[in-house]
This record gives sequence, C-alpha cells and structure tokens, in this order.
Amino acid sequence: MRMLIWTPLNAAELQKAMHSGNVGPAALVPVQSGTVLLPPPATKLNEAAYMTNRVRKIGGGAALAVWNDDAALLYMFTTSLGRASMWGSREAVLRLSGEAKQSGPVGRAFDRMTAGMVDLREKEKWQLDAIDKLTALHPSASRKGTLERIRDFENGRAAIPDFFRAAGLLEVAQVAELTEQGRADAVLTTLEPPRAQLWPLALIFPLMVLTALVTVLLNIPAVVYYLIGALLLALLVGLLVTLRRRLVQTKPINVVLPVIPVTQGAVPTD
Repeated sequence: MRMLIWTPLNAAELQKAMHSGNVGPAALVPVQSGTVLLPPPATKLNEAAYMTNRVRKIGGGAALAVWNDDAALLYMFTTSLGRASMWGSREAVLRLSGEAKQSGPVGRAFDRMTAGMVDLREKEKWQLDAIDKLTALHPSASRKGTLERIRDFENGRAAIPDFFRAAGLLEVAQVAELTEQGRADAVLTTLEPPRAQLWPLALIFPLMVLTALVTVLLNIPAVVYYLIGALLLALLVGLLVTLRRRLVQTKPINVVLPVIPVTQGAVPTD
C-alpha cells in the first residue's frame, strides 16, 4: 500500500510552514504543480487525513491518495471534509480501507456495515463534485479526462497515476509510479509515523480515582475535587501537545521534512 499527498504550494514554503506548525513527518517532493508529500510507511489513514487537512490550511487545498495493486482511494480536501473517489471492486476497496486504517476486527466489521458508502461513487453528483474539487485545486485540470477515469471505478489498476495524468498533473503521476517502485523507501523508512505517545491518557482514570479517594478521606468539598480534576486534565492535555510537538517542531527541519527529488537519479537524496 502507498500514500501520497499533493498540494499546489511550493516545497520551500510548505516545508517551513509545516515545521513551524508541527505538521509531519513526511518527505516532500517538488513538482511543477506544487509539492507531493510522502508520509512514513506506518502512517494510518486518519493520521494521513489529519496531515492533509493541515496542509490544506497552509496551502489552500490538498489531495490524499491511498492505493495498492487492486484498489485506490482519493480524497480531495478543499474544506475540512474530503470528498472520496474509489476504484476497484467493493471487496478490494474494503480491504484497502482496512489496511490503510490498520483496523482491528471491530473496525473491519464497522466498514462492512457501512459498505454502502462505496456505492456513492456511482452517483453522477458525487462524481461531478469530485471534479469541482479537483478544478478548485488545479484550475487547468481536464474535466473530461478525469471524469472518465472516475467513472471507470471498477478498474482499480493504476488508478492514482492514471487520474493525475488525466488531470494534467504529469509529475504527480510520475511520483506515484516511482514510489510504487520503492524509489523513496530509503528516506521514508527513516521517518517516524506522525503520532505522539499516548501514555498520558492512561493516567487520567487512576489519577481521578486517587483524587476522589483523597477528597473523601480528608473530607474536602466536592467542588475542590472537580477543580483538581480539571487541572489534572489540563496538565495531561498540555503534556500530549508537548509530546506531539517533539515529532516535528523540535527536530531539524531537513530530518523530519526532507525534500527529495525522486524524479531524478536512481536514488533519492535530500
């Protein structure tokens, strides 16, 4: 499975804005139409979508592509909610979704229950809305060619490169094909997944119980308990934010957000 994010913003501006805004880690690939971001291999779909939405706020729009040999998902973010296009059989799409989300049994069961969402790709309004979002991101995109590829939704093979090529984003299509070949893997495997440590969340319940016991034993008014609880929650949230910032903001910019020319040479370098 592969993931990429495309945005019209150029790589230099994007790298600086992402580092100061603590967005990433990811590898940045400059292309003529903007920048392609390659998330680390262990990135979950929700983490990639969060990163895409943050990139949208920086650059005015972004697209997230997730695909394998049999299926593909493409989310256009011009607002905080992305519009999805899907290619491949229903089973192939569900397998890709589960793999991208890294779902357990419950998550896969939920996907099965909501599998009717896949049928939305057959509706003309859904297809036209996706094209409208594409042209908002890339005004010179071919509406006819991309609409034809969207409507060929049973064909999941090479859907992402085909779609970007039809849109006139030839370098984005090339980056998609080169990442399939593993061209950027040497850099991507050095990047951490974009998730902070969540161990502070495990402290909330025992600390609240301990606080409750202390207030009862010392006959402290209930209002004090709630105030202490609110303070503890605020401290733990602050700790989570601090840990999250350590992923990008406190590290060298070229280490967590390397710029790599995967369209040139045999091996990408920063």
